[in-house]
Amino acid sequence: MSFDLYFCPQHGSIPSIPELKEYFSPIPFFQINDTAADGVQFWYNNEATGVYCDFSYSPLDANEMEECSTGLSFNLNYVRPSFFAYETMPLVEAFCKRFNLIVEDSQAETIGPANASSLIDSWRSNNAQAMVGMIEVAREEGMEIPYLPEPSATEWWRYMFVRQQIEDASSEDIFVPSLMILKNPAQQLFRVMVWTHAIAQFFPPCDYVYVLRDKKRLFRTTEETGFVPYQAVLETVEPLLDDYEFGGLKIKYLSPDKSPAAAPLVQTLHLAPIDLSQYTQMAPDGFHDVAMPGTPG
Repeated sequence: MSFDLYFCPQHGSIPSIPELKEYFSPIPFFQINDTAADGVQFWYNNEATGVYCDFSYSPLDANEMEECSTGLSFNLNYVRPSFFAYETMPLVEAFCKRFNLIVEDSQAETIGPANASSLIDSWRSNNAQAMVGMIEVAREEGMEIPYLPEPSATEWWRYMFVRQQIEDASSEDIFVPSLMILKNPAQQLFRVMVWTHAIAQFFPPCDYVYVLRDKKRLFRTTEETGFVPYQAVLETVEPLLDDYEFGGLKIKYLSPDKSPAAAPLVQTLHLAPIDLSQYTQMAPDGFHDVAMPGTPG
């Protein structure tokens, strides 16, 4: 099941393959693949967020071309979190503006100028319908489709989308952690980051922090690990944290000069020991964020 868009020119003709390649080549995360019958695929894959989609061109015979059936199309799968549309629909709008194209949204039965916001709404509406069917099938087969509430999923995506940019822009030696999405034995999803030995780092919003700390024993020092609720960590080290803003995203961080003062505070945190082998890291396309009747969160 997928969301399909078709492109056609407002005036003149559709862009040539060389023009398409010249357009997509410098855009981050695009890979260009020649396909059968002289076609070409422009595959978008952002490894940081896990978001992918497909622009493609397949030449059509003159008698096959009608309305927006020009062989130029876009595809995005359903049964995905909403941020798949948040990240890719602006690409569609920019593409159409560059080549003066209009877009046919067969799902909404509309043809007109591309508008990212409208396309996002269309994809989300159809994704929700697709999820109803998928969840019914999953229940009949005794399966579960993991769920993370949309606010949490989108918050995860907003940070991961710019995480590398924050790292590149930082002039201090501050760790910029990745956020993982884990599934616990009860099939619940949550967001977690790692904090080791009170190092200087950013604290993007999540649910739990996996803390590693040294613990002094009578004759030796051992390493302790465990989960701590994110809010408990922030409340404990709040006086030492500063604010950082990047592209409208506000994040707390611990600077290198305050890291030594954080070490004794970390010792006061209650670590819940866990067996990581019982947890599964989820790929961004391995869960959904559509709230259903009876869905927690």
